[in-house]
Amino acid sequence: MRVLILYDNRAQPPLREGWGFSALIEIQGRKILFDAGADRLLLEHNLRALGLDLSRLTDLFLSHPHCDHVGGLSYVLENARRVRVWAPWVMEEYLRPRSKAAKAELVLVKGPRKLGEGLWSTGTMGRGVKEHGLVIATRKGTVLITGCAHPGIDRMAHRAAQIAGAPMYVVLGGFHLEGASEEKLAQVIQGLVGTTEAVFPGHCTGEGPAKAVLGAVPGGERLRVGFSLELP
Repeated sequence: MRVLILYDNRAQPPLREGWGFSALIEIQGRKILFDAGADRLLLEHNLRALGLDLSRLTDLFLSHPHCDHVGGLSYVLENARRVRVWAPWVMEEYLRPRSKAAKAELVLVKGPRKLGEGLWSTGTMGRGVKEHGLVIATRKGTVLITGCAHPGIDRMAHRAAQIAGAPMYVVLGGFHLEGASEEKLAQVIQGLVGTTEAVFPGHCTGEGPAKAVLGAVPGGERLRVGFSLELP
């Protein structure tokens, strides 16, 4: 299994940074694009700079309906062939005509569901922003990938472990902690310590909160475009 970051707030030339998130997950013969960033041109640039294209993409997993995660959708649908799109049910009106035009299969997600062998959605969570995360079973434990974690990264990690039936190993993505109060940050850290072996915060986590989380849960690092993580 491999996770490659395509779109994030941090990058080094020739890769470009941007406010948003996108990652490519390769597992068991499937190529899953997790979110599409905010800008199609920036996403295209980073793909080309990394020597990648989307012609063999099998799945598109959209975490939630914010523009910094779906802005590059038009580029993805133009370049992927009959891709399967997994998205929260609240995105149906936005995605239905776009999926139909691209001959993509749209699968709307409400509760937790299996996406294939060793793959699940957390199910749509949150009282405000509706969001789901991607849960992956590995030999070392459960991996959770999030776009922004609006429902709470600690809550999503707890659900992911329950769904996969194994302890958390890695939590990776946006943690939605930029601008969080000290009380909120402490609460999230308390929820992650002892829950997962490593964290890889990016996008909307914020520089200070990212350092604090990494200080409490060692074994990971901050994300950036081009960062690659390989797991057994």
